[in-house]
Amino acid sequence: MTTISGARVFDGNDALGVASVTVEDGVITAVRPGADDGTGDVDGRGMTLLPGLIDAHVHLRGAGNLGQDLRHGVTTVLDMFSAPPQFTAMLRRRARARTDEADLRSSGLMAGAVDGWPAVMLPPDPSGWRMPGLSGPQDAEQFVSDRVREGSDYLKIFVENSADVTRPTLSPETVAAVCAAARSHGLQTVAHAPTRWAFRTALEAGVDVLTHVPLDGPIDDLVLDTDLAGLVVCPTLAMMRARADAASTDELLADPRLLAGLDPEVAAALRAGDRGHLPVSTAPGVSYDHAAGNVGRLVDAGATILAGTDANDVPGHAAAVLHGASMHLELELLARAGLTPRHVLRAATSLPADVFGLADRGRIAPGKRADLLLVEGDPLDDVTATRDVRAVWRAGVRL
Repeated sequence: MTTISGARVFDGNDALGVASVTVEDGVITAVRPGADDGTGDVDGRGMTLLPGLIDAHVHLRGAGNLGQDLRHGVTTVLDMFSAPPQFTAMLRRRARARTDEADLRSSGLMAGAVDGWPAVMLPPDPSGWRMPGLSGPQDAEQFVSDRVREGSDYLKIFVENSADVTRPTLSPETVAAVCAAARSHGLQTVAHAPTRWAFRTALEAGVDVLTHVPLDGPIDDLVLDTDLAGLVVCPTLAMMRARADAASTDELLADPRLLAGLDPEVAAALRAGDRGHLPVSTAPGVSYDHAAGNVGRLVDAGATILAGTDANDVPGHAAAVLHGASMHLELELLARAGLTPRHVLRAATSLPADVFGLADRGRIAPGKRADLLLVEGDPLDDVTATRDVRAVWRAGVRL
């Protein structure tokens, strides 16, 4: 049994003030509000205890990603495309067996067109496995059934306009067919939608969660004039800024709190200008200001915003959007885009848990899984306080 006492507590929804939280056998057993002298097993005075962060959009390139996430207080990640299936299965087994890496849920393979993205990213492996693609709506049911068999927790769909990418793309009819097939199997759908055309197409097709926000201009009135109260968007502002600005990693390099959980070699490579081969977009009209402005418009329209980074670094190598550290950059970018600190913290804890059906986490309450993050300072006053990690627990085990 462990008691964390004297810390301010953000329970995933709101501030409880100073409280003591007791953990036993991986589960929160008691939350006792009120003044406390810090005499528990962990003295949290001057600190804030909050649920472990949930990054609602990552791509896994190796098990080392999950360790780096946990070191930065990210206790759960939602993988939005990993391959081949046996690699994802291996990561699932690790997540069930270990407490020194973040837990994960995954879409597995992403739906895309034959000879389009993401199929062209993955050449056939030595076993002969080849990334599948969809040629039309008639392929939707088979694609979804195969993902169900592989254990996908939700479905990811690549939605792009052939005018914006150089490879074949899914038709709007095929996107709608994948959504319908996923619903018939009880799975949610998530759409890659970084342009105005893709955003509108995914929305009209019935996608449950839109990820990214348009970089190519303001979301149009046809979208904003619809009822967006049930819309869920994961903007991945860290990636949107990286696509629009080669200096996007400067902020990370300037903050020793973020560098603390990174390999020195990675930081050195970033300083040398290595962004993991991610180019800055040269598409006409691309601007990070469009993305940030679109988040503000979506908030005003009543959409639910989730915190996610689109982290996709190879473990031990530099990338423009790194696992773990970039989550804290994402929180500040959401605040700059118009979310209150409370809204930002909810976007990284209780809201993704609710949207993706993770009923056992995302909140500090009796009976919930003890995924916890203790930070110096008060992120409800200054959201960058989440960067000052003092302790992390995954399922009650302290890292």
